[in-house]
Amino acid sequence: MVTSGTPEKDTRTQTVLRAEDPRSPATISDVARLAGVSKTTVSHVLSGRRPVSDATRAKVNRVIEELGFQQNFFATGLTGRRTQTIALVVQDLTNPFYPALARGLQQTMAEHGHVVLLADVGAGVPPVGAFLSEAVQRRVDGVVVAAIDISDEQIEPLRAAGIGVVTVGDPRRRTTTDVISSDDERIAADAVAYLHDQGHRRLGIVSGPPHTAPGAPRLAGYRNALRAHGLRPLKAAETTGDWTRESGAKAMTALMDLERRPTAVFCANDLMAIGALDAARVLGLAVPGDVAVVGVDDIDAASLVSPALTTIRVPAQDIGRVAGEQLMTRIGTPTGPARRVLVQHSLVVRESA
Repeated sequence: MVTSGTPEKDTRTQTVLRAEDPRSPATISDVARLAGVSKTTVSHVLSGRRPVSDATRAKVNRVIEELGFQQNFFATGLTGRRTQTIALVVQDLTNPFYPALARGLQQTMAEHGHVVLLADVGAGVPPVGAFLSEAVQRRVDGVVVAAIDISDEQIEPLRAAGIGVVTVGDPRRRTTTDVISSDDERIAADAVAYLHDQGHRRLGIVSGPPHTAPGAPRLAGYRNALRAHGLRPLKAAETTGDWTRESGAKAMTALMDLERRPTAVFCANDLMAIGALDAARVLGLAVPGDVAVVGVDDIDAASLVSPALTTIRVPAQDIGRVAGEQLMTRIGTPTGPARRVLVQHSLVVRESA
């Protein structure tokens, strides 16, 4: 019998209250019993969605720390409650635009207590359909799709499962989901207007893939802007890249091989524009003396290359933040009229044009 000293009540109680195997993870029932409260109260402390007294919250949190309890978000999803998890599908994580977008999205979702799962469909693993199916099985609260060639048919199972969906892409596309985008036609028009103001009349373009966003709307904006300035779009001066630096160099080389080569080239993203600068250097052409170059995005490298790249700034982080804010309005109410949100762009003049 213990006759003096500090009673060992807490240690004995914890041993009794834990599961039979002391190596097994602590459960919400363990926390509730040791804290002397109901499992519902522990859930309220964890979720923060119901009022709990400061004293009770402190006691529960102390027990959580003592037991090393970690909430099982998947099990929470099985009960029909939120898992505090969202998924982001991007086209190509090696393109600096997408990490910036992901950073903006993560900042917004962290403010709401959500974590972000990421899939790079450009890497080919996992396929888009497989990842979206996995998102349903994991009971994510919402999905942001920032990748081309994902159809409404692929997205529909998400909405059917009560998952909020927001897309980043072409606002002209007919879709029943919310779209967060830059104004891609206006971006191209502003680039053409700037080059026209600089005295250029023979323009060329390195477009993205012409049947997808943002390649298609930027090509359309370029053509329409030329006509608006009294210039005729020339098929020979329209080349296509795949958003990479290498494709930009190849396209620029083709443009500079034309008998009447352009004096200015609009590239539909910065990576292709930097490739265009590479090609001009190899060909011995001065930029902007022999040919001016304008890109789109204003990635970090745009200000570091030589000559520094004139570009249209598309605030990828802002797009990510806005997508996150819109997703929060969709979580729990995945249906309703689709919303279109355009994020403002701006011209950044440097040395290349």
